[in-house]
Amino acid sequence: MNSGSGSGAAVISCGEELLDGRVQDANSCYLASRLFRLGLPVAEMATVGDGCGAFAEVIARCDGRVPLIVSTGGLGPTADDRVRQEVADSLGSGLEEIPGAVEPLADLFRQQHAVDPPTHFLAQGFQPVGAVALRNRAGTAWGFRVELPKGSWLLCLPGPPGECHQVWLDGGEDFVRERFAGGRDLAFGLFHTVSVPESAVESKIRDLLELGNPRYGITAHGKQVSISVLAEGLADSGSAADILEEHARLLHQRLGDILWGRDEESLEAVVVRRLALHKQTLATAESCTGGRLGHAVTTVSGASEVYRFGWVTYANEAKVSELGVDAALFDGPGAPGAVSEGVAVAMAEGARQRAGADFGLAVTGIAGPSGATPEKPVGTVWIGLAGPAGSYAVLRQQWTRAGRNGIQQGSVKDALELLRRELLGLPRLAPRRR
Repeated sequence: MNSGSGSGAAVISCGEELLDGRVQDANSCYLASRLFRLGLPVAEMATVGDGCGAFAEVIARCDGRVPLIVSTGGLGPTADDRVRQEVADSLGSGLEEIPGAVEPLADLFRQQHAVDPPTHFLAQGFQPVGAVALRNRAGTAWGFRVELPKGSWLLCLPGPPGECHQVWLDGGEDFVRERFAGGRDLAFGLFHTVSVPESAVESKIRDLLELGNPRYGITAHGKQVSISVLAEGLADSGSAADILEEHARLLHQRLGDILWGRDEESLEAVVVRRLALHKQTLATAESCTGGRLGHAVTTVSGASEVYRFGWVTYANEAKVSELGVDAALFDGPGAPGAVSEGVAVAMAEGARQRAGADFGLAVTGIAGPSGATPEKPVGTVWIGLAGPAGSYAVLRQQWTRAGRNGIQQGSVKDALELLRRELLGLPRLAPRRR
């Protein structure tokens, strides 16, 4: 067989629920990222429904055009899960039982339902004749890989994201690395910034994005902008690891203090680690973010060493009774109101004092869509910080097109960045107005 003559890979997502928006496709982005790290960037993505022949049509179109096709979904126990049968038909073969797969499925069904399993449930333990099974330790539908008539390899993975990712890591990724990386020396790195627009980050590294080796990419996720770097070691340029580290140093030079982390690090993990290093503690006080800041901190292992208390003081009365904010800041002539510098500072100071913490971090703002005024539009957020060096607040205007959820998420990122800068002795987070 000839191998696929094109370059890159194709990713196919199967399911009517994806086409009509009932379920968000979490698999395509994940697979694209993993494939990029292996030096096999995605050349095409497609989403197909569950109709008869839809999957067969798209793999026939991709076969021979790209060396690798990875699909997700269509392997479950229902009548509309047609992937394994359509692949078998395209190969001119039938289906065969995966050794050791069917009986455990039958036992599981009997345990759950106290009756014998139907045939369509047991179909999850079958694959096209000649395929190689990919075990699913996170669910019931097995995946498989097989070579198509025109030489492309097809990897079929289950649709639920947890299962898809598990099967990929258990058997898919190693196969792709061995078959398509071809012994290439590759190294991959991610470098993260926050609270700075993507355009501002891009302007600092524009020339690097044009390089052939290493290959750069830039993506924005809310307030976070990440730069991906894929380096390949060549005889005349050194090892991939050396090239990657050279560009890591270059990015630090270009981006300075807006570069806060690398690879799988999260901003909250960086903050927790820094607090723990100096044996310092944190308390949070939130209004418009509704507990998301405290939640972000406590997702980090080891947060119990540094996180003392958290308050969600949504009502003004709660800010007064729980944090000791002066009621005069809310009512009366000339009062600045809940979304103001004074209230943000008072919330942070109240949290710090009442929790006995080294730092108090507070957020108050307008997440919308209601509650805005001409002076304080939706997305207006004050972030207050109280610490050993004093107290202050910064005004940040969040990106309102992201909606209420985006405003809350952006406010959490800004608050964590404000604290990171304080902990490292960096310049304060710059105010951002409309």
